[in-house]
Amino acid sequence: MTASPTTHDAVSDATTVRPVLEVRGLFVEIDTGDQRAAVLSDVGFSIAPGETLGLVGESGSGKTMTAKAIMGLLPRLTARVTGGEIVLDGVDLLGLSTKQLREIRGDTVAMIFQEPMTSLNPAFTVGDQIAETVRRHRGVSKKAAWARTVEVLSDVGIAAAERRSRSYPHEFSGGMRQRVMIAMALCCEPALLIADEPTTALDVTVQAQVLDLIRHMREALGMAMLFVTHDLGVIADVSDRVVVMYAGQVVEQSGVLDLFRRPAHPYTEALLNSMPGVEAGPRGTLLSIPGQPPAAGDFPVGCRFHQRCGYAAEECTTAGIPLTVVGAQETRCLLHTDLPSRPPLVDLVPEDEIVPEVLLDAEPREPR
Repeated sequence: MTASPTTHDAVSDATTVRPVLEVRGLFVEIDTGDQRAAVLSDVGFSIAPGETLGLVGESGSGKTMTAKAIMGLLPRLTARVTGGEIVLDGVDLLGLSTKQLREIRGDTVAMIFQEPMTSLNPAFTVGDQIAETVRRHRGVSKKAAWARTVEVLSDVGIAAAERRSRSYPHEFSGGMRQRVMIAMALCCEPALLIADEPTTALDVTVQAQVLDLIRHMREALGMAMLFVTHDLGVIADVSDRVVVMYAGQVVEQSGVLDLFRRPAHPYTEALLNSMPGVEAGPRGTLLSIPGQPPAAGDFPVGCRFHQRCGYAAEECTTAGIPLTVVGAQETRCLLHTDLPSRPPLVDLVPEDEIVPEVLLDAEPREPR
């Protein structure tokens, strides 16, 4: 197995090595009953081999919809892709049949879902469910598939893997069920792993263990990973680059250190300001973003964030805002050059180090 490149190697190589995944100009609509509403608009990003891309934003921003579109798991009767490309290892997934997509899912690309209890079949043992995936995609015998099942369960830290492989999902704790889901996703060593908020339902101790496990397996297998979450602390811990989504659009793309030091979009700055502190007193004051995200199909004209933005000007309300390259970042903001200077969120640290505790322990900025 090939070790994953370092964080900054992965980021710098993203423009020179063919990406594992490229999403270009993705548009998705859903049927709301009375009309068809756009939920994703011109979403685009790429992920290099061995790189972890964090996808972050509030609930309803389009993160999970993007992940499901990549996997070909959008509900057929209510959602459809109306434009764009999703290219995985050189193949446009949007041009494949349902049968062809089934051959790719679980093999070239795999997904860890948010709630394992609803993703695992309660009627079958966890070993049977993993072995079925191995046999389908590897064409091996039952004996070989079972041996691979026990091996991968052991790899994800489940003790007595041979015995526990014959247990049912309800016989595992929440953290152990998530380990089973990770084992199932990785049993065929996919080129791309999509993790859709895999630690949301777990307590903080188990969350840390699961994150360490995912990071270790990514490095061991050299996978690319799309990590979907609303938690900026997790983003600081696992990601090389970050895509920030709001109201179905990408509003910022950045390296993880640049994002925390120099957010280029007011929405990103607002998310960082709303991170809770770890001490009592003034630092314990929890800031919030005023208002609510717009509903699908009811997006405002112009910048979709302008109704909640403290910097918004008249030109932000008249026409759609394109993504603009600002140094090493991209931002969907007309006023990025006019934003007041911001104190850095972290003290300068060596470029090859990411220290999540430092990122989370930074002084909050005054609200505007």
